[in-house]
Amino acid sequence: MRRRFFLVVNADAGLSRPGLVDDVVSVLEREGASIARETPDNFAAIRRLVGETARSRRYDAVVAAGGDGTIRAAAAGLVGTDVPLAIIPCGTANVLAQEIGLKATPEFVCATLRHGPQLPIACARANGEPFLLMAGAGFDARVVGALNHSLKSRIGKVAYAPPVLSALLRPIDTLSVSIDNRAYTASWVVIANARHYAGRFVLAPRAGIHEQGLEAVLFKARSRIVLLGQLLSLLRGRLDARAQHHGDVVMYRCSHARISAPQPVPVQIDGDLFGATPLETQAGSDLIQLIVPRQALSERLNRH
Repeated sequence: MRRRFFLVVNADAGLSRPGLVDDVVSVLEREGASIARETPDNFAAIRRLVGETARSRRYDAVVAAGGDGTIRAAAAGLVGTDVPLAIIPCGTANVLAQEIGLKATPEFVCATLRHGPQLPIACARANGEPFLLMAGAGFDARVVGALNHSLKSRIGKVAYAPPVLSALLRPIDTLSVSIDNRAYTASWVVIANARHYAGRFVLAPRAGIHEQGLEAVLFKARSRIVLLGQLLSLLRGRLDARAQHHGDVVMYRCSHARISAPQPVPVQIDGDLFGATPLETQAGSDLIQLIVPRQALSERLNRH
């Protein structure tokens, strides 16, 4: 049973459920746990602070409260240590929480923090930077880049509507993609280290944070109508079926991918803007220990 927690909350991020953090802390303290809380104001500070904390060996776990970007920063700080990472999902999409089946209720989160098993998770790399979930070039990075984060913190996913529409109306990108030294072209690419995307939607059914390797999802839209159809297939949970029957979406298991373009195209990792192409991704060899709900371990064992 874990008792000593180091909680890091990104002070610069608007939390979709700010009360959840305080509720979790209250339940933990009632159960006799001790919590040290820090609120660094950027991802670099989170990474540095978490690394220093892990090396001090004073805590049973580091807890990252926020969205997937905050969690990624904390995970990067834990690479090379054996201190486990737990999460309190307070972001807009909470993809990692969907991936491990973590319900955003104080009691469920606290039970996971105190008693949940630890699973080794491989952090993939994008231009040398660790990521847990996905890296993308093209459409989704353009959406993220145009997003009003202040508005998102107030109204949630509705804030994505204007940047999605703007990205749909602009000219289609042309990307050159090398996947394990095989050449392809695409209009939008996501390299997935996880099954879920943008919350509960399934993007890469054969990927998973517990699985080895990456899955490259190539969108081959030649028009806005086709791109809109691809997005609707993703929202309806039918992207894999579209890949099998339409041919304008293809998926490849891989360990390495490189994406380039004639002109720089925006890039995102784990839902945050990450510069522009070229983007080079590598399947993970850097392990962290992730605290997950008990059923997540059972589901993993059943798959194997």
